[in-house]
Amino acid sequence: MLAALWRESPVPTLAEGERLATMASLLHVDHAGASFTGALVKESGLAPAVWLRRYLDAYLLPILHCFYAYDLVYMPHGENVILVLDERGAVVRAVFKDIAEEICVMDPAAALPPAVRRIRAEVPEDMKLLSVFTDVFDCFFRFLGATLAAEGVLAEDDFWRTVAECVKDYQTSHPELSDRFAQYDMFAETFALSALNRLQLRNNKQMVDLADPSAALQLVGDLSNPIARFA
Repeated sequence: MLAALWRESPVPTLAEGERLATMASLLHVDHAGASFTGALVKESGLAPAVWLRRYLDAYLLPILHCFYAYDLVYMPHGENVILVLDERGAVVRAVFKDIAEEICVMDPAAALPPAVRRIRAEVPEDMKLLSVFTDVFDCFFRFLGATLAAEGVLAEDDFWRTVAECVKDYQTSHPELSDRFAQYDMFAETFALSALNRLQLRNNKQMVDLADPSAALQLVGDLSNPIARFA
């Protein structure tokens, strides 16, 4: 089988000196154990936590705001995100792409035009925040933090502390959403472990029914929330 996607190139949007990298590349480690992220941190001349915070501001903040302000979630994994880097390797902004079939509006009252109403889905309240905990924390940050720690670039506690500070600063900047922050607690002690590989094994033709995305989830116990201790 052969498939193709037509993607709008982000190259014409670049300013002078800017360059691109897929977010997936941040997890690359070469044969000598040196990571691409570590090389970017060194090239930037920034302290590792400062480099990380700039990345989080570009990547995590839009995800949080879409969730809390609009009940909107999507699949922001490494292949779906392109990072724009400045000439010294620091993250300037993020480009989100290929989310058309992995997007969901969970607000039943949202005024959606007829052409896109199919992206609305009912999701149980206790599963809504899994879109962040699973897709971002468990499926990407867990590996990025471990990569930086293994290379001696940034300790895991410092990694997750920086993530927590980004979340807290976002919440402070949007007091109008305080009720939703309390309802969907980013600093909960634990969150459900969603086993994504089991979805593939369960149905290798369609992982998730887009009309009812939560029904297919394979939940296997709980994971400790790595930012809870920094609340």
